[in-house]
Amino acid sequence: MNSSRRVPQTLIVMLCLTILPILLTKPLKAQQVQFETENNWNLAVTGQLPVFIVASEHEAFNSDASDQFGTRIMSGFNPANITFTIEAPEMNGLKVKGIFQINHHLQGPSIQNEGLFEGRIADIELSGDFGKVNIGKGYGIFNSSSIADAGSGMGVGRFGGPDAANATLGRIGSGYTYANFNPRVTYTTPDLSGFSVKAGLINPEKPSGASEQQIQTATPRLEAQANYNINLNSGIIDLWLGGMTQNIEVVSADYSYDISGWDTGVRISAKDLRLTGAYSETQGVGADGLIGISLTGTGLDQAEVQAKQWYTEATYDLNKLTVGLSYGEGSQDANTTIVGSSPDITNELLMVFSRYDLTDNLTLLGELQDFSSDAQSNYQALIVGMQLNF
Repeated sequence: MNSSRRVPQTLIVMLCLTILPILLTKPLKAQQVQFETENNWNLAVTGQLPVFIVASEHEAFNSDASDQFGTRIMSGFNPANITFTIEAPEMNGLKVKGIFQINHHLQGPSIQNEGLFEGRIADIELSGDFGKVNIGKGYGIFNSSSIADAGSGMGVGRFGGPDAANATLGRIGSGYTYANFNPRVTYTTPDLSGFSVKAGLINPEKPSGASEQQIQTATPRLEAQANYNINLNSGIIDLWLGGMTQNIEVVSADYSYDISGWDTGVRISAKDLRLTGAYSETQGVGADGLIGISLTGTGLDQAEVQAKQWYTEATYDLNKLTVGLSYGEGSQDANTTIVGSSPDITNELLMVFSRYDLTDNLTLLGELQDFSSDAQSNYQALIVGMQLNF
C-alpha cells in the first residue's frame, strides 16, 4: 500500500490509546426496560444508540483530482433506534404483538434538521403452534441471513464519501443485496427439527428515474428463504437458501423485465469461533445491491443487468472482546436495453474490526477499512465508536 492510501499513523495510535484503558474497566450489570400490567399486558422498550468517529481518505475526490481527508461524527449501518413491543395476553393459543420502531440518523455537515427521524417497523405479529405471521412494515426476507454479519452489522461498513449522512451501507453492494424495510405480509413455519421456511409478499419497488405513469408493478414481490440449523456437540451450523422475483413493466417503452435473485450461505459457530460465507446472484439489481435504485444512474439502467454478491468473514471471541476479519465483493456485467445501460462495476471491501463489551449494555467498536470501486472514489478509513444497547 503506497503512502497516498495509508491511514495516518497518528490515528492508529489514537485508536490504541482509546481501547487499552477500556480493557481494564470492570463491566456493570445491564438493565431491562419492561412493564407488565395486572391483566398480563406487557410493554418492552429496547433500543440501540451507535455513534462513530470516522477518519477517512478518499482518492482523487476533490475537483482537482487530489485526495480528500475528512473526520466526521456519524451513524453506522444501523441508525439510532428505539423499539416498542406491546404484547397482549395469550388467548386460545394465539399470541399477539404490536411492534413499532423509530429511527434517528446523525447527519452530515450543514444538515441539521432534515430527515432526522423515520419509522422502519410498524408490525402486527401473530404466533402460535401454526408458526408466525407478520403483517405491516418490517424487514424483508431475501438476503436477510446474509446481512447478519458481525463486521458491518454493528459497525459502519461502506459509506459514500467524507460527508456521508444518514445510515451507511454496511456490506450492501460489497457482499449482499439489502433486504430493506417495506410493507409486507410474511409467514414463518414452526421449527421443524431445525428446518424452517419464511415466505412473504413484499411491496414492489419501482425503479428510480421514471414517473409513476411510466412504470407499472402490478403484483407484490415474492420473497422466500429456508434455513436449516444443525446442532452439534461443538457448535451450530446454519444453512440457508433463498430467492425473490418481481415483474416491472415500462409502459412508455412497451417493455417489461423481472427483478429476481437467489442466495445461499452458511454460518458455523463453534465455541468462540464463527465463520460465515454468503453468495448471491441477481438480475435487475446491480452491483450496488439496492433493489430499484442505482447509485451510478437510474434504476432503469439496471434492467436485466446480471450481478453477484459474496463475502466471507471470521470472528473470534476473547471473553468480552471480539475480533474479526471480513472481505466481500459486489459486481455486475455491462448491459444495455432499450430503457438504459449500465457499465461493468466491481466493489471490494476489506474490514478488520473489534467489539469490546465495556459494560453489559455499552460496546466499544473499532474498524479499519480498505474500499475500492469502479462506481465511487476508493478510500481507506479508521473508525472508533460505541453503542448503547437497552
